[in-house]
Amino acid sequence: MLKKYLTYAFFLLAPTVAIGQDVVQDFNLADTLTLKESIRIGLENNRTLKKAILDEEKAKYQRNEIRGAGLPQLSAYGNYNNFIDVFPQAVPGGLFGPSGPNDIDVIALGVPQSLQAGAQLNQLIFSNSYLIGLKAAKTGEEFYRILTEQSEESVIHEISMNYLGVIQLELQKENLLANIDQLESLEKILQSQYENDLARKVDLNRVKVNLTSIKSELENLEITIYQQEGYLKLLMGIPVDTEINLDQSVADTDQLIEAFEIQDFNILNRKNIQVLGVQQQLYEYEYKNIKAAHQPQLVGFADFNKNAFSQDFDFIGQNKVWYQGFLIGLKLEIPIFDGMQTKYKAAQSKVNARQLNLDRLEAEDAAELEYKNALNKYYNSISTLKSLDGNLDLADEVLKETTLLYKEGLSPLTDLLDAETTQRQAQANYNNQLIQVRIAQLEILNSTGKITNLLL
Repeated sequence: MLKKYLTYAFFLLAPTVAIGQDVVQDFNLADTLTLKESIRIGLENNRTLKKAILDEEKAKYQRNEIRGAGLPQLSAYGNYNNFIDVFPQAVPGGLFGPSGPNDIDVIALGVPQSLQAGAQLNQLIFSNSYLIGLKAAKTGEEFYRILTEQSEESVIHEISMNYLGVIQLELQKENLLANIDQLESLEKILQSQYENDLARKVDLNRVKVNLTSIKSELENLEITIYQQEGYLKLLMGIPVDTEINLDQSVADTDQLIEAFEIQDFNILNRKNIQVLGVQQQLYEYEYKNIKAAHQPQLVGFADFNKNAFSQDFDFIGQNKVWYQGFLIGLKLEIPIFDGMQTKYKAAQSKVNARQLNLDRLEAEDAAELEYKNALNKYYNSISTLKSLDGNLDLADEVLKETTLLYKEGLSPLTDLLDAETTQRQAQANYNNQLIQVRIAQLEILNSTGKITNLLL
């Protein structure tokens, strides 16, 4: 009976699916949505996080359910019997008739109609399995609390990564729009010069081809931005048709470099390590509960009832006699031999615990490697950003000088177009590297278990 207590506690580890209907909510977003505000909205509305919170709430109810097994269990019952043929009973001869002592008399004992109503009370007095189950249920609550925190960190990390992804695409879009403006201005100039026989048609066509290519690239980029923004809205838990305008200052170099602090690494700050630690505790309780199956358990019980008997169904008569019964007692169960089942269950539990210990060692090594990789990526990305910054300055200077030379007729159009392409690529590389620096910072925060610092 009581073997189920700890089983209930360990069911807390089973994956659950919370099925519900979200309440339709109006979202009044700021004109410019910062990263911190996006994360806050996501923590309030992300459906995966809501399910984790419901799992945590469910764990509290399950703990109370297990606790309730140790409280008095009261039930009422009723029992009606109609013996069409009263069961015969065999008794030694001579008790109820003239037959001899060596004979057997068969008689009908009892009446055709009987009715019984009563209440039964059971109270668990001692069960080590029950006590272990309570401890495991409390640990199960802790398990789901950490899982909720892990889900929060995951939501923060995913929203941040996708937020930066959209910013990266928006920076590329700005770069393309700037180049389109330059080429459209150049196209107008060449068109006017061509109409006045001052420019060749091949030069005008070359500019038109470049302009068409960039516009096509812009169209594809806008599709990608729309898809990336849609996924970001999905993570934030807001309708996909909600208009959002992201804050591009997240890619500001001052914020990237000067305002960021390298976090110290402490393996115990990582939620996945904490989860494995709680699982180790649960395996310890599982082993203790298996051992407790061979320990005695004591249950007290009481039964109070009223009984009536009749030849016919007339129990509601005023003169009907009801006979009272009352019983109290104790029930002691002492397991003796179960075919070695307990021994082998305990051995399996020990193996599971050893496997989990190997998982934890592997997770700790992976976490330390992740932190070192994040640091290495951060320092390399900072160095690359500085190089690309200098390269962008050179590309801007080359484009400026080439433009002046072209206007003075000292440089061919091909040089101008090449300089424009080089500058566009240098700007795109620089913008991409800005985001890579920010991503490296996110990976440092995530690897140290301090991704929530983004909310500070």
